[in-house]
Amino acid sequence: MKRHPFYSALLSASLVLIAQGLVACGPTARVKLPPNTALPTHLALLPSDFSIDIPKERIELVRGAVLSELRNRNFIVADDKIVNSTCSSPKCPEMARLAKDYLIDGFATLKIESFSKNSFLAGYYNELAGSLSVSDRSGKELIAIDHTESERGGLIFNSGQVIQGIISQVNNSGDAAYKELSSQFAKTIVEQLPAPEVSASSTTPESLDVVINSADASWSSPTSYTVCVNGTPKSLAAVIVDSQRASLREIKPGRYCGAFSSLVAPASANGSTFVELRTAYGNSERKAITLPTIAPCELDNRIKPAQSDLMVSCSVVGDDLSRANSGCSKELTLCKADKIVLYSAATNSFSRAAESRRSTIKLPDPRGSYEVVAIGAGGIPSVPVRFPESVNSSTK
Repeated sequence: MKRHPFYSALLSASLVLIAQGLVACGPTARVKLPPNTALPTHLALLPSDFSIDIPKERIELVRGAVLSELRNRNFIVADDKIVNSTCSSPKCPEMARLAKDYLIDGFATLKIESFSKNSFLAGYYNELAGSLSVSDRSGKELIAIDHTESERGGLIFNSGQVIQGIISQVNNSGDAAYKELSSQFAKTIVEQLPAPEVSASSTTPESLDVVINSADASWSSPTSYTVCVNGTPKSLAAVIVDSQRASLREIKPGRYCGAFSSLVAPASANGSTFVELRTAYGNSERKAITLPTIAPCELDNRIKPAQSDLMVSCSVVGDDLSRANSGCSKELTLCKADKIVLYSAATNSFSRAAESRRSTIKLPDPRGSYEVVAIGAGGIPSVPVRFPESVNSSTK
């Protein structure tokens, strides 16, 4: 009797799936630990190898699940940012530096061999195969777990429960299937690891504590801030303005700085501005800072004549607030300077002619040619501007 093509396909799929199900087995451990020896507590999960033929987002799913399960088992696992910024490749030739700088006792390596989702006419079979190994500080392997996690469902495997078979088939149609398989794989493989050497609660505080000693923010130019924080060395540092986070770089042990052209002080008094230090193991401390709200003066379009004086429009110079809002507009916002310096061009070279700690400065010769410079906090000068402007155009 001739079999209908539908049933032939159904039978073929069933045989393939059953064969795959028979091959799959539980985790296998290769233990090289000496008897009665515990695994290291402080681990770093080495970078993943994204060169294999598996989408990066699937590898990241498994990695995230393994990190979570390791921490649930009381392993103290270094922050991924620390590991990825230190290691130059998945094999991490910088392991010795990582161990020294962040008190790492051992290294975990996750290898993914395959990660597939197979949907058939009336069923599906998903499979994730890989291994997790742990080595000591020298890189000597202590244990390795191989495991293939599989999941199957649909009408073929729920023949007596049609509704449940349809539901499982629908659930398998999206990315949720990958997430579920990753979670189960991670849970199974990490459960095979012996307990760590000590529990997380008895870890030495030196490896976890983080302290911020001081923090400051200042203008480094009329258009950029420099934010610095002093505290625990070898930490992850960031400045947080409202919901925006930007990293700071450790320029010397315990001092972190960064220059930012787009940082803006919070618009309301309730706005949040912090610096944050975070250890390799996730402990963190924050400290509130105040960003200066008035930028240093750039003098373009600000220099105006005022009888025998020269005036810097819309500026606070020194402690003089008398004319702070003079000349302000939508295009010209308030700026700040410690002083205004005037250079005379009476000869072929400019020479210092006058300075003022007010927004106005008297011209030694109203008919003379000058360069004007605003000196901001920390002695930062603005770009010199010629006055009068006709001098500018005649020298171009």
